[in-house]
Amino acid sequence: MSPHPDLEEIMRFDPEDGIANLDEHLDRLKSAAEAQGFKFDRHAARNELQAATFGKRRPATARLLLSPTGAMAIEVTIS
Repeated sequence: MSPHPDLEEIMRFDPEDGIANLDEHLDRLKSAAEAQGFKFDRHAARNELQAATFGKRRPATARLLLSPTGAMAIEVTIS
C-alpha cells in the first residue's frame, strides 16, 4: 500500500445543471491535496469533469480520484 492513498471526491451530475456544487468540490479537493502534498490542477480537474460528463442525458455520479503525482481518473456512473 502506498503511503498516500488517492484522494477521492464524489459528485452528483444532473444533465440540466451540470455537477452540483462543483466549486465546493474542487475547493475541498484542493485543500486536501495541499494538506497531503499532492499536486492538483484545479483547471484541469474542471475540464476533465466537463469532458467526462459531456453529452450525458441522465443523472449520474462522477467520482474523481487524484494520485499524489496529480494524475486524475474519473468514473461516471448513471444513477
